[in-house]
Amino acid sequence: MVVNNIYRISSHNQYAEVDDVSSSPNKVSKQILIFENEIPESDALKLFLKNNTVGTMIVVDAFAKELFNAFDSLIGCENELKILKEIKISGIRSVICLPENFLTFYIGLQIYHQPKLFTAKIVTLSDRAYRGIYEDKSGPLALEMLTAYFEKIGKKVKISSKIIPDSGEELTLILEKCKLEKTDVLITTGGTGIGSRDITVETVSKHIDKEIPGIMEMIRMKYGAQKPNALLSRGIAGTMNQTLVYTLPGSVRAVEEYLNEIFLTLDHLFYMLHGIDNH
Repeated sequence: MVVNNIYRISSHNQYAEVDDVSSSPNKVSKQILIFENEIPESDALKLFLKNNTVGTMIVVDAFAKELFNAFDSLIGCENELKILKEIKISGIRSVICLPENFLTFYIGLQIYHQPKLFTAKIVTLSDRAYRGIYEDKSGPLALEMLTAYFEKIGKKVKISSKIIPDSGEELTLILEKCKLEKTDVLITTGGTGIGSRDITVETVSKHIDKEIPGIMEMIRMKYGAQKPNALLSRGIAGTMNQTLVYTLPGSVRAVEEYLNEIFLTLDHLFYMLHGIDNH
């Protein structure tokens, strides 16, 4: 695929420039990043300008028959655009994007479509399961349910799972790695009670950027109305960079109940976290 037309909303006036000094082997004769008043006077582009934020880009007439989905990327010359959605302008296929970095896209630049592969990690915290005293069943159930969920919403996912002892140090290493690698979903099971070895909530709380209290509150109230012990879980949900984190109790029944409720909003949270309008 080759970029034919590209427009970008800027917070300041800037004109298209000719790149005469670049020594890049990908150099082309014309850079056409058109900003603010330089946007063509068409109703479609006015709407694009009105409804999208600073930094949003639109790539026009660059594609054949490929299917583009939100979260996919367009890659070119070490540059990356995150796809928000596909639209049509006067019958021409176009894609609205946000830059993942601030390098330059050029007219004539060869670009490649990279479908999004979501990543998820499931961590079971249990001293006994780690030592092999009993078989972990909550982690495999979470893996099975998460796999089925991503298949249902039509998104590709790579899921890994791990059993660790009730160790704040080991959990912290996993949290830091997920944050660095921008893992999409991290689900922990176990360690949400009040025992001396229940350290999951305290450890995760230190790494959360924004807590999402309503999810866990609703789950506790819904199931606690019939089973008061369900009210004793201290599980939390929140964001950590671009990772959604959920801390679940360790029982199989709790994992099933919690995930069934979490799945009601999970896909919408992906869009919210990445600033994508999915309406």
